[in-house]
Amino acid sequence: MRTTTSWSAFMAGVLVSAPQSVLGQKTPNENLVLADCGIGLGVNGGSTSREMIYYPSDVWTGNGQTNKPTMMVNVPWNGAYPWGPQGAFATMPNGDKWSVWINDKIKDPNAAGDAYHSMEPNKPLKCYSYHKDKVYQLADGKWCSSAYVCNHRGSPNVLTVNPGSNAGSGGGGSGKDETRITASTNANSVELYETTANNIMATVRKTFKDGSTDCDQTPIGIGSKCTIKWKCHAADSKINALGKMAGAYDLMAATSQFSSRREVKWDVCKRPDTRPGKEGQCQQYETKIDHYVRIPRAIDATMDNIPPAGSGRNPNVLGWMNYEITCETSALACAICNAIGTSLGIASGTLGAVMNMLGL
Repeated sequence: MRTTTSWSAFMAGVLVSAPQSVLGQKTPNENLVLADCGIGLGVNGGSTSREMIYYPSDVWTGNGQTNKPTMMVNVPWNGAYPWGPQGAFATMPNGDKWSVWINDKIKDPNAAGDAYHSMEPNKPLKCYSYHKDKVYQLADGKWCSSAYVCNHRGSPNVLTVNPGSNAGSGGGGSGKDETRITASTNANSVELYETTANNIMATVRKTFKDGSTDCDQTPIGIGSKCTIKWKCHAADSKINALGKMAGAYDLMAATSQFSSRREVKWDVCKRPDTRPGKEGQCQQYETKIDHYVRIPRAIDATMDNIPPAGSGRNPNVLGWMNYEITCETSALACAICNAIGTSLGIASGTLGAVMNMLGL
């Protein structure tokens, strides 16, 4: 007998249901503005520079002003306007490499292209034609206007106004800061024998103490010839960031969508037949049940402080925590070992049952 949950369905369920954390990307609220600066002051009344400007959250505040970007990079003029189908390429000060392709025939405020960056290459941003003046002022006093805004939000000018704040009424954002834990993973999973997702996630608490800012990265055995290695860091030991992120992993493990379980039932010979001519046969069988749990092979979580819209402050990272499970053999090989290592064990059925057990 075998009970399973498909991995794709499992991941979709976690994306929707995991409380206090979201399995998605590290920077779901980021914005990249493709800007023209010093318009009217350049050759033939053009711009004096083209810039990629990065915002970890919203560009515009609730009262119509703009937040401060955290990074920007100049895109050199190569004989053609950079925001076009030929592509524009630049590297931010933190080493993140960006590439942007734009259809410059698209009108505001429609989707006009895509932006990719090396730190999350599988999470492209959608770019929207969106021309708005005075988005950012350079140190020399020149103003930058947006030509295109790229994000994951479905719109070029999404605003996030916290309930209770007076952003949008000109008050400057008196709402409370929000602590947000986001997590990312992929479709890779590992299947383990006779354990639970809760027990595996609880191993993180062995790697740090109250007041710690880093995890002990020594691999911890979790059975099935597998180990789990935790890595983590907190910016400030006083806010218990590691404890809060460990709690997020506990919450994820407690959801039915985080893991899938299956059972394999075996008829095991309890009393071999020793009578002459009956050797190799069995007089009495008993049923043995093996339990397996499937969980993500790795998850990376980040804890951020999100200031209220209109505060003029940028989000900042409070800490991060991730794990990776490494096994000497694959889950299939471990299942085969369990099968052939059972003394006088006969599968319930023949080859078909073994193939079902292995998920084939």
